[in-house]
Amino acid sequence: MKGAVVYVSSNREKPEFEEKILMDMVKKSNGLPIFSVTQLKELPIGLNKCVGDVGTSGFNFCRQLQMVVEMADVDYVISCEADCLYAPDYFTFKPPRLDAVYRNTNIYVLRYQADYFSRKSSQTAFQIAGRDFLLDRLNFLLKDQPQWNTEMKNFPKEIGHPFLESWEEFATEYACFGIKTGEGMRKHTSAGSTKFYELPYWGSAKDVREEYKI
Repeated sequence: MKGAVVYVSSNREKPEFEEKILMDMVKKSNGLPIFSVTQLKELPIGLNKCVGDVGTSGFNFCRQLQMVVEMADVDYVISCEADCLYAPDYFTFKPPRLDAVYRNTNIYVLRYQADYFSRKSSQTAFQIAGRDFLLDRLNFLLKDQPQWNTEMKNFPKEIGHPFLESWEEFATEYACFGIKTGEGMRKHTSAGSTKFYELPYWGSAKDVREEYKI
């Protein structure tokens, strides 16, 4: 089976931070094709489409994801975002089925201005899916919708239709996590209350902040 990385960004993060994220992704994806849809700047990595300053929203994220998945002529796609870090084995997971979405369960969030991680549940930033299946779900979700919409922050909740009714699960050996920098659409997110000051492989939250220029 042939896989590819699909990267979506609105380019609102600080350039030095997103550059670190990108270089980490390129290194760990170990030669996999990379496709991206960005807003404010073109990426000199893989195949990129820059759509311009269409604004940040859940709706626009889904539209960009639809576009980038359509670009990738592969069997399965590995989702990556501009404010997330991924364990090396995230890129080596191959979905057992192509008619499903698989979401990593070993995920955390580095909270805004915090020196600890919190455990998080399922998130689209950490999913691997059969390309045709994912594109079909996105096409159905976005059918009869405008090209861009900055009002629907929690899309698809605003239209009362789920993106997915269910998904399969897998777990990487080491954690993947999102990072709340204050530059994205939201500074805060729902997550567990237990504080984890260090994560295996990654080290302390302070180490991550220093390494990735947060």
